[in-house]
Amino acid sequence: MKHRKRTKAARRTMATAAAVIAAVALLMIVTLSQVLVVRDIMVVGNRSLPAEAVITQSGVKIGDHLLGRSVANMKQALEKNRYISYNGYEFDYKGRLTIRIEERLGMAVVSSLGIFYVIDEGGMVLECAGSAYPTNAAGPKVTGLSIEDNAWIVVGERLPVRDENQLEIMKSVLLTLDDTSMLSRVSQLDVATYDNLYAMTSEGVKIELGENTNLRTKLLIAREVLTSRELEGGLRGAKIDVSNGRNAHFIPAVRLTPTPVPTATPTIDPSSTPS
Repeated sequence: MKHRKRTKAARRTMATAAAVIAAVALLMIVTLSQVLVVRDIMVVGNRSLPAEAVITQSGVKIGDHLLGRSVANMKQALEKNRYISYNGYEFDYKGRLTIRIEERLGMAVVSSLGIFYVIDEGGMVLECAGSAYPTNAAGPKVTGLSIEDNAWIVVGERLPVRDENQLEIMKSVLLTLDDTSMLSRVSQLDVATYDNLYAMTSEGVKIELGENTNLRTKLLIAREVLTSRELEGGLRGAKIDVSNGRNAHFIPAVRLTPTPVPTATPTIDPSSTPS
């Protein structure tokens, strides 16, 4: 008899515990459903794109749940716009969702089969400009890239190159050009060989960078030489070798020495010769 009473008591205790656990779980679900609701949205990292446009592109709306489909698919939705690179999000206790992005900018131009393309620093193709050279790129024309034979260059995709290291080197140089305020001054960047990188300025000066090391120092030195020499004029055709990463070797343009024009040998009249 006592055994039956103990069994019933244990069952009641277990039922009570299960009811309490279920109630707590339900309370947590209700609480989380209220706490994890998006009440405000902010965008960080946009430059020219309006925040409202980025939010619309994300697909997330005020009132959406943080664990819902719109937040889960935010990266995919945002990067349908080729000018947006998604960097994640943050969510605080006030219900503010902060969307972090980087805005891809046209930093260079490449040419293939007579067609010009605007690319970002990492080789993402942003625009096809056709046969006319684009004027909306902030930086130089990049030459020397080993683009795959017969490969299609597609807007919204990375350049189809044989060697991905070339794109990494290009990115490093372009970002350093931008950081040293030299991006708009450089008209060409050649990345054909890793140890012989060079840039051409709009004044026609060749900057020999050498390897992909100490780029910031090299470009700051080159910028200083350009600033000090441009007042003298005659920069076109000159070279600035900063490949050692410590100092610059300025090589002025070779000026051809004019070739003297031969004069005719005067003829002598025999009759005027004294006898």
